[in-house]
Amino acid sequence: MIRNKSDLLREEAWRGVGAEVVATPHEGGLRSGLRLHFEGFRPEEGPQFYIKPSGLSRHLVSIEFGKFAKPCIVQMQGASLERLEVARALIRQIATANEVSVAPQQNLDDWSITSSDFSITVSAREIVDPQSDRALSQTAQSIIVPLMAAMAELIGYDHVEEEAAEFDEEGRLLESVVKRRERSPRNRLLCLSIHGKRCAVCQFSPPDLYGAAGDIIEVHHIEPVGQLEAPRRYNPATDLIPLCPNCHRALHTHRPVPLLPDDLRTMLQT
Repeated sequence: MIRNKSDLLREEAWRGVGAEVVATPHEGGLRSGLRLHFEGFRPEEGPQFYIKPSGLSRHLVSIEFGKFAKPCIVQMQGASLERLEVARALIRQIATANEVSVAPQQNLDDWSITSSDFSITVSAREIVDPQSDRALSQTAQSIIVPLMAAMAELIGYDHVEEEAAEFDEEGRLLESVVKRRERSPRNRLLCLSIHGKRCAVCQFSPPDLYGAAGDIIEVHHIEPVGQLEAPRRYNPATDLIPLCPNCHRALHTHRPVPLLPDDLRTMLQT
């Protein structure tokens, strides 16, 4: 039963979100499932994530806020535009393969959390054996983890200290900002969910060769070119690409501005 899979969900959440979560059984309606929340918040003080089977071949996943979540919501409302763009992009990516609704009456492109009435519901269809570890792991990776990542991004969880996007005298992004974006677990999750785990330069796919030990693809931030007068808005869905460690290191050996992926591809072909 799903309610007995809490360890599996905690592990998936830590790998994809970069935050500790608590998972407990939840009885709702005719079907039992699990409720998850971020460690450090009581269940009613922040976002709560639910998963349960629905029908014969569905998982129903949702986000709701507890009745004492106002301080958390206020904190999330203060998130930077960059964080909000990452969160929205994560939700849009879920919607490419699932039914997603945002309440009350919001759309996928410009939703915002204005009160504790906010919720997101995702219906995952055509699930083979919804109670199995494999099915739950797939739903966790494709839906639960991105949902939690979106909320964690707005709350402000980080492995590295956040800095505002700053530019040097020639209009280039400062290296510290690029590194923060590349190292963010949520940015990595979004990038790989869009582009897959194949290097965008050499086409090497570590999971194909190393199997379970092949989760080594890194994320590279493509610095905008020709934006000296008016640096463009950061778009996490298009400004990040997956690279194998070798190609990523090779790009960054060129200072002060990394090589472009196209330049490295040309070097590999000659």
